[in-house]
Amino acid sequence: MAFCKTDFQSLASTSLVSGSFLAASLLVSSAAIAAPFETCPSKAFLFQKNPAIVYGVNLVSGTNDILQDDVGNLVGETDQGNVNGVGFDDHTDLDGTNQRYIYGFNTTKRKFVKVDSDFKQSALNVAGQPDGNFFVGDVYQHHYYFYRKGSGLYKFNLDATAENFLEVQTITTTASVNLTDFAFHPDNDKLYGVDNNSGVLFEFNIENGTATSLGNTGETGTFGAGYFDVNGFYYVSRNQDGQIYRIDLSDSNLTSVSPDYSAVKFADGPKSNQNDGARCASAPLIDESEGASTIDFGNAPDSYNTSLNANGARHEIIDGGPYLGDVPDGEADAEMGGDGDAALGQVTGFVIGLDNILMVDVSGAGYLQGWADWNRDGDFSDAGEQIFENYPVTSDTDKLVIRVPIGAVSGSSWIRLRVGSQQDIDYFGGATDGEVEDHAIEISDLGVEYSYYPSASGWVTLAYEDLWPVEGDYDMNDVVFNYRTVTVTREDKLQRVDAYGRLLAIGASYHNGFAIRIPNVQASAVDMDKMRFRHTLSYGTNPDKPIDQGNPIEQESNELIAIISSDVWDLVETDCTYYRTDNSCSDDIQFEFELSLPFSELQSATAISTLYDPFIFATPGRYHGSYFSTPPGRQWEAHLPDVANTERADISFFAGGDDTSDAVTGRYYRNSDNLPWAMEIGTDWKHPKTGVDLLKAYPEFKQHILSNKTENTGWYLPANRIADKVFE
Repeated sequence: MAFCKTDFQSLASTSLVSGSFLAASLLVSSAAIAAPFETCPSKAFLFQKNPAIVYGVNLVSGTNDILQDDVGNLVGETDQGNVNGVGFDDHTDLDGTNQRYIYGFNTTKRKFVKVDSDFKQSALNVAGQPDGNFFVGDVYQHHYYFYRKGSGLYKFNLDATAENFLEVQTITTTASVNLTDFAFHPDNDKLYGVDNNSGVLFEFNIENGTATSLGNTGETGTFGAGYFDVNGFYYVSRNQDGQIYRIDLSDSNLTSVSPDYSAVKFADGPKSNQNDGARCASAPLIDESEGASTIDFGNAPDSYNTSLNANGARHEIIDGGPYLGDVPDGEADAEMGGDGDAALGQVTGFVIGLDNILMVDVSGAGYLQGWADWNRDGDFSDAGEQIFENYPVTSDTDKLVIRVPIGAVSGSSWIRLRVGSQQDIDYFGGATDGEVEDHAIEISDLGVEYSYYPSASGWVTLAYEDLWPVEGDYDMNDVVFNYRTVTVTREDKLQRVDAYGRLLAIGASYHNGFAIRIPNVQASAVDMDKMRFRHTLSYGTNPDKPIDQGNPIEQESNELIAIISSDVWDLVETDCTYYRTDNSCSDDIQFEFELSLPFSELQSATAISTLYDPFIFATPGRYHGSYFSTPPGRQWEAHLPDVANTERADISFFAGGDDTSDAVTGRYYRNSDNLPWAMEIGTDWKHPKTGVDLLKAYPEFKQHILSNKTENTGWYLPANRIADKVFE
């Protein structure tokens, strides 16, 4: 039964019809409405999809679960439809009657609805309903407010005893902001929403509908769900990726001289192309009656983003982990101070410039993230302060290596470790599972020195001819690498050597490996617990992600030799006959490496060359030219001029073909004209094309060699090369 306004006024003016009778008459339901919500819940409610599904979302962690996947059919309807524009009514009548329901709009049936604590919908017989669909709504002071761009801002009274119960009132017909949800601030009678297209935050006056631009949030998208908490923080959930952002609309920020309305990522929620949210704004985000056992926080000072107010790092504690050590204790908020849950075997003694071992006890499988405040400025936001990124861990004690950068500042500082099933989480914000631990550390400066070759960011070029001991086409592009080294010393003792490289070209049909020898150092001197060797490929399942390669140390040698690759052709993918030696068939650089060799047995630094000894060798089992009756394999080597062979080389190859090596005089890998089979050029150099003799591409090179490098010292410069004979 429905009433027009005249009917309603006449009935309300008599004692024949009570307010409760009117309420029942004006509510069209498929069944008797169930009970209201008993309390003001901490969870946020997210309505999605058609037919409607209702999620409960923990805004603190982003965890969510389905509360109802059947909201029921409205009277006379055969399907449920999509429920949108929802708002939570935290209302209790003067007589104590609980009226806590959710109100919204069924966009499929174009009817306003009331949703009970079982998340079942019932239609409302709203008088004066405007045309069109409404996706934006919220409840404030027992009134439902709804909005549509190009239509207007409206409201109707939810008080069944009021004369204008369920009668639409037009606040304004001017509505130009592109909203998909808005929410009421718990303290100031204002509505807030983010324009999807511009990312601008708007404040709406509910008396006249005036929209005031407050500032840009820095985020755009379809923000289909908006919520407030009791402290005045506004949360928006983006449909496309489910990410939940927080905007500070607390009294202190709203009244600030320079308020900051940036949207900061807070947690990850479910994504959907149909989202709308409702929440009881007067509830704390964490229900302290149970939240103290479900959320884990860190405990560093709050400048590190630790507390909930600071969007601190936090995890929902779930059965089975993953955890750092034992099951963590939960908190209602961060308890700054102390030293975490003690899952680390070592948290002190971080030496500037050196590698330090961290023992981490993990329960369950997940990914580890870590940060260290190296410059001691009270945050983890500076470049180079993330020490672990998506590091896979399992139930075990992991021995992790942390390198303290040379620019770190000595003194007391903090590290933060987070483990969970999610990847790419930051040092702040919520996570659906896992644990966060903060630990105080001491950074020490013991006078470590770094020497870079050729510089901290520059490259030399290594170029090899693989027909040795035959001169061949001498195009010097069979294997070409960029190369750089770092030598770490303390008190004239070698602490560590690092080498970095990237493969520039393969102009050979033969297969060659690439290795680095550290002269005058034995393989047994390496501290294997701290050793690091990584490849980065621009193709494959993890493009551009450094992948640990295990132990590169050649086990058959006493000398310290690291095998970067036994076959450089395995490092690239190309449809060309050669790799990066022909301008008509050009590939991008695809392979880079990082090698770090710390020493447990310290060596005298005076006996070490900062170039070390990068060389190529024949891939075992592969044909390497008619000069050899059988594949020479690892016994064939080509080194830089006058650098001796390794212990594994076959010295019977010397002085064969065009080679004039003589161990007695220290002459190695040169022909009769002193031309080498390997070169180091002190810059990023352009190598010759396939089949182009080096002497034709760089005509001044021969005289440079014949003069014992005293003449034509700029032979390799761009002005002295023949442009059409080099690879560009």
